[in-house]
Amino acid sequence: MKPVFCWRFLAFLLFLSILFAILFVLAEKTRPKNELGVVNKDSNSLPKTVILDAGHGGEDGGASSADGLLEKDLNLALALAMRDILEANGVKVILTRDTDTLLYDRNVDFQGRKKMLDMAARLKIANNAPNAIFVSLHMNTYPHPSCQGVQVWYSENNSTSEEIAKTIHKSVQELLQPDNDRPVKRSGSSIYLLHHLACPAVLVECGFLSSPEEAALLGDENYRQQLALTLCMGILRAIA
Repeated sequence: MKPVFCWRFLAFLLFLSILFAILFVLAEKTRPKNELGVVNKDSNSLPKTVILDAGHGGEDGGASSADGLLEKDLNLALALAMRDILEANGVKVILTRDTDTLLYDRNVDFQGRKKMLDMAARLKIANNAPNAIFVSLHMNTYPHPSCQGVQVWYSENNSTSEEIAKTIHKSVQELLQPDNDRPVKRSGSSIYLLHHLACPAVLVECGFLSSPEEAALLGDENYRQQLALTLCMGILRAIA
């Protein structure tokens, strides 16, 4: 799946800035107001907090490419880029990690339990953030090197998760990978965090490190920025 570059990317950036302005105006017009015309800050609304979960970290490198790219590093780079974009558009962002760290408690007996404790820590962060959506970032791998493209999974525990996943995938199709026909999938119990979270939650497999072509793209900062913008566009559409 070949990405869209050059003039199409510049046109995308122009479209992005215009859309952000439109979304802001529409959001202000549609937010409930009291009898004095003032926005009612206590009214129910779609989540305006996004939890960005950079998968793996520390001792857990995750998947890797043939030339040594580590999933944990790419996940974190994307999360940091997406944080900046979302915050610039008025969205509160919580990162499960902002350094190369696995989230287990060093004050307990963690031997043989690092991954379990890490998952529990990420789950706690999400459960402590009311009115948020959870977006977990990962990289894919497959024995056949021809497999490429972003894929989105969603939690079955919240009725809005599927729509958020579809909106993100649509953004990928429209702005980055026009021929991406990978279906949006329900996670079931195979993805621990999505299976246990009650809030709207999705997991984005951002590309295949087993594909030399896609791994080269993911290792390029300009492409990662384009990918970050694309994913943020989907998120902003979903919560507008």
